[in-house]
Amino acid sequence: MQPTLCMCLLARSRLIQILYRIYLANYKHEYILSLDIKKLLQTALWFLRRNDWDMINYYDFLAPYFLRATGNNMLNFGFWTDNTQNPTEAQNELCRLVGKFAELDLAKNLVDVGSGFSDPAMLWKLAYTPLNIICVNINFLQQKVASELMRQRANNNNNNNIVNYKISARSLLSASFIANTITNATEIMPLVNATAKILPFRDKCMDRIIALESAQHFKPLVQFIQESRRILEYDGLLVIAIPVMKLPKCNSLLTPTMLEFMKLGILSFLWASEHYELKNIESMINNVGFDIIDIQWIGSHVYEPLANYYMQNRSVIKNILLKDENSSLLSSYFLNISYDLFEKIVYKSALKMKVAYQEGIIDYVLIKARSV
Repeated sequence: MQPTLCMCLLARSRLIQILYRIYLANYKHEYILSLDIKKLLQTALWFLRRNDWDMINYYDFLAPYFLRATGNNMLNFGFWTDNTQNPTEAQNELCRLVGKFAELDLAKNLVDVGSGFSDPAMLWKLAYTPLNIICVNINFLQQKVASELMRQRANNNNNNNIVNYKISARSLLSASFIANTITNATEIMPLVNATAKILPFRDKCMDRIIALESAQHFKPLVQFIQESRRILEYDGLLVIAIPVMKLPKCNSLLTPTMLEFMKLGILSFLWASEHYELKNIESMINNVGFDIIDIQWIGSHVYEPLANYYMQNRSVIKNILLKDENSSLLSSYFLNISYDLFEKIVYKSALKMKVAYQEGIIDYVLIKARSV
């Protein structure tokens, strides 16, 4: 067996062994480890497997911490400029950038696939009022939260046009999937609980599809692209915002997986998504029947500034995350220990992410393709 492959397998097997031993220790001595450490161990396994349900569990567990740390209802990396002060501003700016890139001012019907808590879609709805938007997400819990957020905002705005908009947009759905929409008369947009690989819409009924930092979770990605081709009108646009790999050509001794492990290090385990290379994404898009009309590289506005922000605000973020935690003195002690252990991993990942971008290993792209 090749030495590098042995290293990859050994690293994964050691990690699994460590996790299993800690789990056994926790099972035998419940008072030693808190419930939070159990969740962290489960999260590590979700990282390793990364199937659809693992990603749902991963986001259900970690999303509350991400949201508390950023103070926003979005989960993207953000687009950072010299004037950006915090993650909320960066995330909102990325949404605005993607909306402009997707030419939403000329669009009529948009599907936001992998919509998270639907805050990007709400931002687009405010910026492009006539636009019909439908949010598709496989994570039902996120959609329940999004539904409540929309209800609150609709009540605050007291805008009757919101209701009329929702009813007209629902007519685009396939009849068999209307029951899976979260229905409430005060919602701003329909929320459809479905997988990106089987989009529940009629053929040729949309003119825009956006996957904002979600397509890296779609497996296999080509099925999402095929479904997008099916439901897009002629000349409709597919826009994908996605982190990508930029690996050099493999020699005879290294497979892409082995090379990825060597280049990414800890990120190869903790980057909770598929690690697609741009050339592979381009090939899938072209082969399905799209014409790629624009690609923008924005990694310089993503990885370094995000990593710098995190490293400069580590203590502040910890105080935010651990504030008002209801726990006993003992569990609070273990909560701090578990947080410190996990935070060190996150810190090293942030450093590696910054270095990986600087070395040209990873980047972030906006892809715009036209249905032909």
